[in-house]
Amino acid sequence: MSRTLRILSALWLVTAGSIASSTPCRADASVTINPDVQVSRFAVRLSDLFNGVPADIDRDIAQAPAPCKSAVYDETVLDKLADTYRLDWQSQNASSDHVTVTSACARVTADMIRARVISAIKENSAATSAIKGNTVINSAANAGDDGRSFQVTLDNPAQEIDLPVNGKKNTDPDFTLANFVYDPLNKYFRADLTAQTTRGPYVVAVTGRVVVERPVPILAHRLEAGDTIGADDIDWTKVPEDRITADVVTEESQLVGRELRRDKAEDELFHARDVMPQQLVKRGALVTMRIATPYMTVTAQGKAEQDGAQGDVIRLLNTRSNRVIEGTVTGPDTVDIRTAQQLASAQ
Repeated sequence: MSRTLRILSALWLVTAGSIASSTPCRADASVTINPDVQVSRFAVRLSDLFNGVPADIDRDIAQAPAPCKSAVYDETVLDKLADTYRLDWQSQNASSDHVTVTSACARVTADMIRARVISAIKENSAATSAIKGNTVINSAANAGDDGRSFQVTLDNPAQEIDLPVNGKKNTDPDFTLANFVYDPLNKYFRADLTAQTTRGPYVVAVTGRVVVERPVPILAHRLEAGDTIGADDIDWTKVPEDRITADVVTEESQLVGRELRRDKAEDELFHARDVMPQQLVKRGALVTMRIATPYMTVTAQGKAEQDGAQGDVIRLLNTRSNRVIEGTVTGPDTVDIRTAQQLASAQ
């Protein structure tokens, strides 16, 4: 504001104050200026600018700044006010004689809004479940129990709201998200940010989108086809839930102890087709064939004609008789052969 406009503003304020008052001005009231003052009212009072103003001449002289904003009253305005209300004060230093009036406020930041949106999604009964094809996605209300997290993007990413308060500047704002609506399929939300303030109710529309992320296991380092996955080989990452199809592996128990079907690098998502039960017997390997009865155990050497995991029934070549027989994989390179008597008993 130019110096001329400031003077005109001061004259308007003083004139308005004088007209509104029916109390005679007190002569020569000795006062000092208050360099920095914070107000929580609609109006700035004379006593906000000057210390020692008598109660019978104190009055509103201007509208208060917007919440969190400031207004500066320079020496020209202060001199005019002091002269009008016959206050014993004169500017001593034009460069330093001024009063800064700031309206008390609580600032609602974008981070605060995002945090409230996440809480609302978890609590919102409308987000109980979402169905994609034949896959039921767990309730957003229970998200967090399975390690899910939410990335909220506001349509107005720099959205901040300054609320007037009756107290110190930058206190914690008190607001709610009313009329909250969340679409779990399209991951879109809208709400009315509502606050009751010293200047009346505030209502501001808030809209945006949500990315729901879920932890999934990945390799901590590259492994090759045929390697058996151990717990130390597993790392975790979070990916958008939309990328997790029905065949994506989400549990560590689905990987540890299983064997890779193909080479796999770190950071790749696991699919069910990427792993298989650990092959304890490899095709072409020499194995121990074992026949066990209540009275004795007989072993012989055979050659596997198939790969086999624990419990698989595979074909074997008896290297002494050159006969092909079948047996059940019971351990690394170990196959149990059932006798005709055992087979009959099992039937």
